[in-house]
Amino acid sequence: MENFLEIINDLQDVFNTVGVSSDTLSLPQIVVVGSQSTGKSSVLESIVRQDFLPRGSGIVTRRPLIIQLTQDITIETPKASFLHEPDVWYTDFTEISNEIIKNTDQVCGKNKGISSDPITIKVVDAHMPTLTLVDLPGITKIPIGDQPEDIEEQTYSLINRYIENPNSIILAISPGNSDIANSESLKLARTVDPDGDRTIAVITKVDLMERTRENLDVLQGKTLPVKLGIIGVINRNQSHIEQKVTVESCLEREAQYFKNFYHNIASEHGTEHLIQRLCTILMNHVKNCLPDLIQRVTEEKIVQHEILNSLGPKVDDPKLTLAEHIRIYVEWFKGEIYGTNRSCQRNTGGKELRAVFEQEIEEAIDNINLPDDIESKIEVEIQNASGSKPPLFTPNIVFDNLACEILKEFRPPVKRAIKKGAEKLSDIIASVGKDVFRKFPNLKKEVHQIAMNLLIKKQYEADEFIDNYLKLEE
Repeated sequence: MENFLEIINDLQDVFNTVGVSSDTLSLPQIVVVGSQSTGKSSVLESIVRQDFLPRGSGIVTRRPLIIQLTQDITIETPKASFLHEPDVWYTDFTEISNEIIKNTDQVCGKNKGISSDPITIKVVDAHMPTLTLVDLPGITKIPIGDQPEDIEEQTYSLINRYIENPNSIILAISPGNSDIANSESLKLARTVDPDGDRTIAVITKVDLMERTRENLDVLQGKTLPVKLGIIGVINRNQSHIEQKVTVESCLEREAQYFKNFYHNIASEHGTEHLIQRLCTILMNHVKNCLPDLIQRVTEEKIVQHEILNSLGPKVDDPKLTLAEHIRIYVEWFKGEIYGTNRSCQRNTGGKELRAVFEQEIEEAIDNINLPDDIESKIEVEIQNASGSKPPLFTPNIVFDNLACEILKEFRPPVKRAIKKGAEKLSDIIASVGKDVFRKFPNLKKEVHQIAMNLLIKKQYEADEFIDNYLKLEE
């Protein structure tokens, strides 16, 4: 069954690499949900048995962190790598924290915003189970520091995207030193899993709980409506972290605490039991999801093969292919303008461009406001242009002088024609690029950006030319 978990991890990696949401197949996964300062990071580090998560105030986890744990009994030293640099392996886990911060800032910036783009980390160790967890940003109510004003809505939207997946197991983290009835993680879980069929509750900071009958009922599962179990754990506190107390030492302290104060239920709580429970839950869940997952993978494979086949043969010479597609793009663009590569049953881009200018200029000519005394002005201009000689022919200067008076009225319609023409050219650029670069979306994006930058530059130059020309004529 562990092989199936590894296959699911591979599927997750493929989706993340190609930029497609794993929601496409609703992959089975364990999603970790909790408010800020509930001990969520400590729980995850206890499971991994390493200090590797960033810490600080406000939202520290600002992107989904997919933690793929793999057991390999042949290695002596735990190691980890990231999906975005799979050939780089870390054995110093403090460097992993720095890489998470660095990669998060590259995507989200440093203003405490969040992103749905996940970070995938693979951890390999001889003493851990094969297990995958998705750590989500902590639930926050009020923006702190540089956090955006809508941080609460952003966080809820991101969390809901993961927990709405019917194949997700919700690991709801709640602090034991707060009223469990007000747990934000459990409230969120109930919105998508009202019967608690796929929710497991983890109560952190059990050592800070009052040892009352009510709290004992909570730990015994008599209070919360979750069917996958309730497990109490004891977090490493800040002093443990600052003093660099090892995770192993804290786990021993945790086990001893439950034996001392909750000896009747000690075997059902603690991080070790949590790990075993999560493995069992995920194994059974994958087993139940497997038939439907295989069917959906098969169906999706057929769809993607059809798309792949429609893209044409494999590219053998990238440089030659690039040059050929650029040539075709230029030819198609010219053909669209001059009407040489399209059926005459529809208007080509060139015809539509001409229609834009004809419409604007013709309307401008029809709407010219001629002065009431235009005839007398024409007569005066003819007489002045003729001087002492009788006017046999109308000199060109007469038309020039009269045109200068009304030329300023053409500036707005000409500017509108340039703007509309640029918009039409923008449509042609997009249409031709879509047809020519259908197989190469990244190349299409680059060519489109270059063409649009050139179009904007030429539009500005055309506007400037018209302004200068009319100033000279006036």
